[in-house]
This record gives sequence, structure tokens and C-alpha cells, in this order.
Amino acid sequence: MSQFLIPLVNRGESASSQDNVLWQKDNIFVMDNHRLALWCWFQVLEKKKRYNLFHIDAHPDMSESALKNFNHDLWTLSLEDYRRTRQEDINLPLFRWDNYLEVFLRNYPEMIGVTLSSTHHLGSSKELSEEIKPFDLAKRMHEIFSGKKYVNDFGWIVNLDLDYFFSAAPEKFELFSDDFVESIAESIDLGLKSGMISALTISLSPECCGSWEKAELMLGKFSKILNLSVL
Repeated sequence: MSQFLIPLVNRGESASSQDNVLWQKDNIFVMDNHRLALWCWFQVLEKKKRYNLFHIDAHPDMSESALKNFNHDLWTLSLEDYRRTRQEDINLPLFRWDNYLEVFLRNYPEMIGVTLSSTHHLGSSKELSEEIKPFDLAKRMHEIFSGKKYVNDFGWIVNLDLDYFFSAAPEKFELFSDDFVESIAESIDLGLKSGMISALTISLSPECCGSWEKAELMLGKFSKILNLSVL
């Protein structure tokens, strides 16, 4: 069963902390602003289990800007409270598109197993435990989620930002072939169907893809394989 947790009323600016849409189907979440991913994970993960993290994004999303003001329990925090929580010294929401990942890594280390990232290092050179180059991403994902390469018995969080598939400003050209995108989607589909993937979060990041239209067209390539009916 699917549902809109934030109905899409307006295809407006997302920026660092504006939320235009959040859609859920079982353990799959689609949003325009990646900051919501952290909240989504805590809706479907289990408290006493550990999970591997696979972060695929043009940006590392590992700013430490929220750490000194974070004193919350994400197991009980409602969506609206998560969205409204502010960092008063700069008058912005505490959870933003570039800092939610570091909150998870620093405050919930007991939940974390292997951490993999594939990014373009836009805005930062930070990496997770292992950084996978774009030319190797399709192969590695297939090996892991087809079961060809064993990592451990932990479930996976797959955290995907569609801006990974686009070049930096101002051009915002698509970087990869449809075959490459389909390979990523097919590996994710394998992981979901086998139960290896415990949570999948997909961010549209329309400004970083060039427009809502470009982001939604890219989402459509994933939706076709993952059988999603989002927008």
C-alpha cells in the first residue's frame, strides 16, 4: 500500500530544507528533499539491529552542522516535529539536505555496519568507509544485491539521490546511459525482492538535477523497474 505523507501540492523550490513531497510504499520512500531520509529510516528499521549503508549521491551529505544542536530521539520524533525542529542561531531547520547523514553516523553508531558511498564529492571531499568510483558502481551493486558477493547478514539502507546521474551546475547534463541507470535499478530491485534492502530512500533533488521535469524523468526510469507509481 502506498501513501503520501506529504502530498505534492506545488513543484516548488526544495533548497536546503523545503519539503514538497514525501511518498511511501512499504519500506520505499520518495522525497524531493533528501533531509527527510533520516526520519524515514527510523520508521521501518528495527531498534536492536545493525544495517549497512549505501549512499549514492552527487554530494556526500556529511556536514557536521546539526551535531551540536541534536538532542532528539529519532525513534519517537514525529514527521512534523522533525520538519519543524530549528537551529535557532541561524534560524533554519536543524535537519537539512547536507547534514542528516552525519547525525545518523555520529548518534546511532550501534545501528551501523558496513558503509559504502559513491559520490561526485560536490561541496565536500568526505567519504564513508569505502568510496566506489562511478565506473565500478553498477558492478558492485549487482555483486552485492544478487548475492554474488557476500558482505554480512545485516540488512541494507540504500540512500539514493537522483542528482548522482547529472553533471554539476550550470549544465546539469545526464551523465550516464539508460543501460547504466537500469542496471542500478535492477540491482536495487533484486535487493528489495530478496529482503536484503531494509530501507530505500530516493531523493528527487530537482534543483540539483536541473528541474523537476528532469528529476521526474529520471525517477520514471527507476519506477518502471521498481514498480512505483509516485508522481
